[in-house]
Formats: sequence, C-alpha cells, structure tokens
Amino acid sequence: MPRRRISISTVLPTILFIAYFLHLDKKILRDVAFDQASTSSSSSTKSTAPHTPLPLRPNTKTNINATTPKSKLADDCHHIYLDLGSNIGIHSRLLYQPHLYPHALKSKFLFDQQFGPHRHNNDLCVFAFEPNPIHRERHVNLTRYFGQLGWRYHYLPFAVSDSYGNGTFYHNGDGHKEEIGFGDHRLIGKGAVEEVVPTIRLVDWIREEVRGRRLPKKVFGKYGGIYGGGDGKPKVVMKMDIESMEYRVLPDLMFSGVLCQEVDFIYGEFHDWPVDYEPHGGRSRGNAGGIGNRIRGELHLKKGEVMNFQRELIKAFDSVNDCRTREFFYFDDETYAHDGVPLIFLDT
Repeated sequence: MPRRRISISTVLPTILFIAYFLHLDKKILRDVAFDQASTSSSSSTKSTAPHTPLPLRPNTKTNINATTPKSKLADDCHHIYLDLGSNIGIHSRLLYQPHLYPHALKSKFLFDQQFGPHRHNNDLCVFAFEPNPIHRERHVNLTRYFGQLGWRYHYLPFAVSDSYGNGTFYHNGDGHKEEIGFGDHRLIGKGAVEEVVPTIRLVDWIREEVRGRRLPKKVFGKYGGIYGGGDGKPKVVMKMDIESMEYRVLPDLMFSGVLCQEVDFIYGEFHDWPVDYEPHGGRSRGNAGGIGNRIRGELHLKKGEVMNFQRELIKAFDSVNDCRTREFFYFDDETYAHDGVPLIFLDT
C-alpha cells in the first residue's frame, strides 16, 4: 500500500493547539506560520491577509507584546551632564577640556567633586538643551568636534518646560553677550524680537531617555578610593540656567519625584524677574473656584515675591529626607562666556 503524505495544513491546528498549552515561544509560532504561508503560496488561491498570532491565555507568563527594550539616548553613559540653557555650550568644554580654561577654577572644582578628578571623557555623555536658533550652528559644530574625539555630545534644540508645545521667547539685544538673556521675558521693551521655539516637558524626557538606561560594560576613568570624586557610581548632574523657566521646570521636577529619583546634583541660578504664567491651554470657562476645579499650572509673582518663592521652594526640597539629589547649589560660571578657544577639526 502506498505511504500517505501528510500536508502541513492538516497538522497545523494540532501543532498550534499543543503550543498553546505548552506556552511555546512566540518565535516558534511565527516560524510555523511562515512555513504554512510558504506552502500555501504555491496553490492557486493566495491570501494576502497578514498572519495573526494565536492569542495566549491572559494568565500565561509569556508576554505577547514583549519586544527588545526601547533604546535610550543615555544608553552606555556612565556619567550624564544635563546642560539646561546651554547657550554656546561653554560648560561642556569646561567639563571635557578643563586644561584649556585655566581660570575656570570653580567649574573645575565642581566637576572634579561630582565626576572625579580622574574621570575619563569616554565615560561622559552631555545633553545640551538650547532653543536659541542663533546658536544652532555652534552646537552642530560642537557635536562634530566632540564626536571626532570620541566624546558624546547631544544637541537638543528645545526649551525645557513642564509641557510640550511652543513658547514665545525674545532676543533681547544682547548679542555682544552671546544672547544670554534669550528667554520668555521681554527685557528691553518694544526692541525685543519674538522667536517661537519648541518646548518639551523635561520630566518626561528624563523618564524616557535617562531612567533605566543601559550602563556601559567598561568604565575608563579611575574613581573612588585614592582617586577621590566619590564612589565611582554613575551620576546625573544637572546645570539649570533657563532664564526664569526654572519656575515652571523645577516644581515639576520636584513634585513628580523625578529630581529626587534620577538626579544626583543640580546647580544653577534663579532669575529675579516677575513671573506671569497662565495655565497651559488657557483659563477654564467653568467655575475655577469650585471644589475640584482649581486651575493648575498658573503662577503669578511680582518682583518682590520672586525671591521669597525661591526660598520656599528650596526649603520644601531640602525638607525631603529620601532624596537622591543632595542639594541645589547656586552657581554660574561665566569666566569664558565667549569661549575664546577655537574648535580644531581633524578632517579639514
């Protein structure tokens, strides 16, 4: 008697049924489905519908949505430097190349204290947030310059805020000072020139790109012990000089928990200008004063109230015991505000 041939289409239901209860890996099911599609493609009737994987039981330990973890910008960064309000990126040069800036002693001390005096630039990643389009070419050149040296420098042309959208910023006639006053305040009256810039919520960005980052397998610097600079653990250091946007960003960082959970050290300056922030999306037409209808995201501070708000904000921050961030350090180094050290490109 001739031996009966068994087609794949005959046994496929049985295979899938067994796989269902044995919790076979999703890849196996896909391979079987691919074989079936290849076999059936030779028949006269062809189906163009995509294969739908057999759903697994809700209580199974196999996750049908499991994929390779999303890569993060901060993956393989041992130390991270968040430069908020980077201007021309001079602080990144003070971090990477302190020997070129002998008079920036305070910055050298700060970076040695936080990252270690024997750190290696291959262990560092810089994320420079600067919304001023005047400085775009400069940051593109810095990215190229640091890149040729093997150092990671990420230019992000956004204003940090507590929401996504667009903001109206102003060029305040201080080009001779590298436009250090570029921000959301009109400082010179009608002479200020408007510029609409994109804003991002810094809290979300840190959650998505820094939190849970993959740490490098190899560290190049010498940390801790006789080398100083702490214990050598990965650090996130934040510099904040964002022209009064700190009154939006800092409370969001604090009360979301992201500051205490993700940032080891923060330094920068507060600006004493009046603050007049409306709620995002405008005011509600409903009964804003009713229970549950309080307007969120609104802040109005006169010039005399700003410094008191600063003190109370930092006082609230300092009162939190379980916090990775040790302090907010008031500091800004403008010793080399114009840089003055040329970028030398090896490929030109």
